[in-house]
Amino acid sequence: MRHYVLTSLGGCLFFICSWFCLWVIAFYFLVDPALAILFFPFALRLGITLHTASRYWVVIYSTEWGLILLLAKTLNDLPWWPILIASVLSWPILWFARRYYYGDQWRQLFIMAAVIVSTAIVNVVMVMGFRSIAQIPLSPMGMIFLISVTGGLMLVPTCYLLWSFLFNRSWIPLTVALISKPLELRHRDLCLYALLFIANILLQINLPDELSRFAPFCLAIPIIVFAFRHGWQGALLGTLLNSIALIAARSDVNNMEITDLLLSLSAQSLTGILLGLGIQRQRDLNTKLSSELGRNQVLSRQLIKTEESVRRDVARELHDEIGQNITAIRMQASILKRVELTPVSQQCSSTIEQLSLNIYDTTKGLLSRLRPKTLDDLGLAKAVEQVVCDLKLEDKGIDVAMAWGHHQQLLCDTTSVTLYRICQEALNNIAKYSHATEVIIELQIDQQIRLQIEDNGVGFKAEDAFKGFGLRGIRERVEILGGRCSIISHYHDSSQENALPKPSINTGTTLVIILPLK
Repeated sequence: MRHYVLTSLGGCLFFICSWFCLWVIAFYFLVDPALAILFFPFALRLGITLHTASRYWVVIYSTEWGLILLLAKTLNDLPWWPILIASVLSWPILWFARRYYYGDQWRQLFIMAAVIVSTAIVNVVMVMGFRSIAQIPLSPMGMIFLISVTGGLMLVPTCYLLWSFLFNRSWIPLTVALISKPLELRHRDLCLYALLFIANILLQINLPDELSRFAPFCLAIPIIVFAFRHGWQGALLGTLLNSIALIAARSDVNNMEITDLLLSLSAQSLTGILLGLGIQRQRDLNTKLSSELGRNQVLSRQLIKTEESVRRDVARELHDEIGQNITAIRMQASILKRVELTPVSQQCSSTIEQLSLNIYDTTKGLLSRLRPKTLDDLGLAKAVEQVVCDLKLEDKGIDVAMAWGHHQQLLCDTTSVTLYRICQEALNNIAKYSHATEVIIELQIDQQIRLQIEDNGVGFKAEDAFKGFGLRGIRERVEILGGRCSIISHYHDSSQENALPKPSINTGTTLVIILPLK
């Protein structure tokens, strides 16, 4: 009970000060006490009650009723009774809307819009009896509705932002670690927003009469900037700053211009909120997509790691089991050859021994494709050199130069295997199709891993780059690991004369692989 009383007293004092200050600003702009109450003060009460527990509504409404009666006593011509009844009738609207005021921002903003429009209709119905506003060129009904909607669009979402910031975020306890943490101020943003605000006021005041009608269009600039940087919350902040600029610069306007300004404020508020919502929705989708892509990338890396682990285990088992069995078969064939001296036995023994050697050679090739043993034993550089020897590139007149970067020990197993298979596939393609005479393999390891394989062969057409499974597999594997793969090829038609490649690295094909250092 004590907490309720103290909270009610503090809230009542805050509401009185805010309500009266907003009424003064609205009266300065509209020069009508009744319309001033319907402009900002009613919107403030809507925003506060919509985001406050219902047990505090009695305090809020009773405070507002007291302020209306106090103004009626001070200003004898104030029609207090229709305004007071309109305030009372807004209670059931807010009570009904509060039951559905939950969920995401789209749902909450829709409820805000429904409350603003419903309250504006109630204000129109109740205040229509007061005919002293009839001298306004626009019909009283349209003016009252426009004033109620404009104030609601400006203040109700603002109350939502304050409520979300103060009560719907996790606050870090004030500890020594928090105090020692340096405070980061975005000086560029602050300066930019201040300059936009000052420029808006100057444009509204200093433009000549023939250009004054174009001044409101300049107000869209800060709304777009704020919406792009901070979503619909920033767009609403830009709208509030624009409203201050408009009210400060055009306080001495006639009734028709007041209507134009109210329409401008309403259009700005709606445009800013909708534009900010669209940008924020797109940004949320991009963030969600980036998160999903990151998760898929991590999963793909784990799958590749699991695949290489399975390959290594299978290769080890095959090497141990088949190697031992083939050795036993050859020993038995040798024993049979020494024991049985008949020609048929000798021939069968030789055949068995030769078949076992063929099985061994085939198995050795399969083991190399499953998991290169030299990569585990000697490292990446020696393993690639072994590939060059196995492909007999020197016998084919292809000179291979290699430049291996330092810190190769930073490479994880998955990255090392990937780089090895890329080099293996590229060298195999060069040996079969390129007609090259020179090949350069260069590996750089710094903030990222950069592998470049360059030859001076005949190249290939750009549209044929990823038709085969080899290069396509390289690109997919690199992209799974979060890298980039690019191929630059200068195609030479071998059917034409003088189409043989030049013995220099300025033609042919260049394969560049970029991988993150993880």
